[in-house]
Amino acid sequence: MRGRALLIAAAAALAAGGSGARGDEGGAASTAHPVVVELFTAQGCSSCPPADRLLAQLGAASGGRVVPLEFHVDFWNQGGWTDPFSSAEWTRRQEAYAKRFGATQLYTPQAIVDGASEMIGSREAEVRAAVAAASAKPAAAIALTLEPSAKDVRVGAKVDLPEPLRGRKWHLMLAVYETGLVTPVARGENGGKTLENEYVVRSLRRAGGVDASGAVEARLPLDKGWNRARVGVAAFLQDPATLEIRGAAASALPAH
Repeated sequence: MRGRALLIAAAAALAAGGSGARGDEGGAASTAHPVVVELFTAQGCSSCPPADRLLAQLGAASGGRVVPLEFHVDFWNQGGWTDPFSSAEWTRRQEAYAKRFGATQLYTPQAIVDGASEMIGSREAEVRAAVAAASAKPAAAIALTLEPSAKDVRVGAKVDLPEPLRGRKWHLMLAVYETGLVTPVARGENGGKTLENEYVVRSLRRAGGVDASGAVEARLPLDKGWNRARVGVAAFLQDPATLEIRGAAASALPAH
């Protein structure tokens, strides 16, 4: 693995507790549900393209059982190539996970599965095993509706929270992502290569809190530079204390 380490210096953007994921939820029965796989990556990192390809494969072949989200961090930009999809916000999100896992350094490519486990993002067997384990835990069912307009998309999320998860504080997170992005990279470790990126997160926001079943609505801006035919929205429930994710859904943007 080649990855540039970054010492954790800033406070986490997410509210991250040091404790691990909460235990057994009373042995409640569970069924397989969509699992969120977050990949922290960068176009300036030579070891990231295999992880990018794995994330794309998981999304394409899972039949909706995996919700892939690709976050491009910005700490590789000092290496000669500025990743056009990078953001300091995504670096802060990775820092929050590092704090949750007790790590003192960041690396790429890093995969986070349902906010509860982490591994090198190109290690396919480990990623798939973590997805299988996460899918067996109790989780909310989320029904997602999207109504796009010229400038934004109205998102409706109906959340059915199972009894074992009620009484906990959950944040409903909404991510806008774009697929089919192709970038000729001129400099840096991937200089001279053309990189393909899927499920690239363009924006992420908290739509509201959930502690029982109910509905949440929000409007998400759509940048005119995004290819609307390749834009989608993902919704997931995340515990702001442990960062654990329990329930997700994703849908492509319908034609306007």
